[in-house]
Amino acid sequence: MNLSEPAAYSGELPDRAAAGDQGAALRRFREIMVQTDDLSWVDKTLAGLSHKMLWRDDESGASIALVRFEKGAGIPSAHAHASNQFMFCLSGRYTYEPTGITLTPGSFYWNPKGSVHGPTRAEEESVLLEVYDGPHYPTQPDWYTSAEDAR
Repeated sequence: MNLSEPAAYSGELPDRAAAGDQGAALRRFREIMVQTDDLSWVDKTLAGLSHKMLWRDDESGASIALVRFEKGAGIPSAHAHASNQFMFCLSGRYTYEPTGITLTPGSFYWNPKGSVHGPTRAEEESVLLEVYDGPHYPTQPDWYTSAEDAR
């Protein structure tokens, strides 16, 4: 089953307890493990951008995803987000223009809510772990032709 569809991540899961655990009620847990290699990259309507949605809270708009930019692809204009954006570079070189901030493997980038940044460009294929603590954009950016891509 490909769990990259957003609907697979919201909602409640049943409590589970370890088998044979005398104090199970005190140690209930909800664990989910996703093998990201088993997920397909899903293309967005911006050329050269794809993602693997790992988790989304439909109520708050918060999400965690892997995003991949092909070499030369990027976000074409300056923009701001409706929540905090966190990026951790897993591979590649991803540059925020005009500041010249370049994410390389191991780089962590925090873009505070409302801070204008971009455009961006991938100097080589780049894979980033992207986290939002709320909705992505205040309105749908014009570089997306699908409202789903702006979530």
